[in-house]
Amino acid sequence: MQLGKYDQRIEFVKYGQEPDGAGGYIPTREVILSSWASVEQLKQRKDLEAVSMGLKSAFRVRMMVRKEFKPGVGTNVEWRGKTYAVTTDPQVENVRMQQEWIFDITQSNG
Repeated sequence: MQLGKYDQRIEFVKYGQEPDGAGGYIPTREVILSSWASVEQLKQRKDLEAVSMGLKSAFRVRMMVRKEFKPGVGTNVEWRGKTYAVTTDPQVENVRMQQEWIFDITQSNG
């Protein structure tokens, strides 16, 4: 289901490890929530400081508020086959009769 401007599928995921029974670990991935969202790239200043810091592209995400889940800073988001991390606390904006979260993500290391 796509609701107007929410045309991008995102997943909030949790990564972990399980013992493999031989003294090692198997990486695990758990989808906490899958949702439709609006994702737009944020414009960054192109100055020497930004280039020297190696800043990655940032995106603004908008999605409907969910009662059972609230993303926080550091929460992993998978979008278009890449992993991102939430970098700002979600702000709530009232949209008609619903509430919308607005937060930023950047690509995760690793």
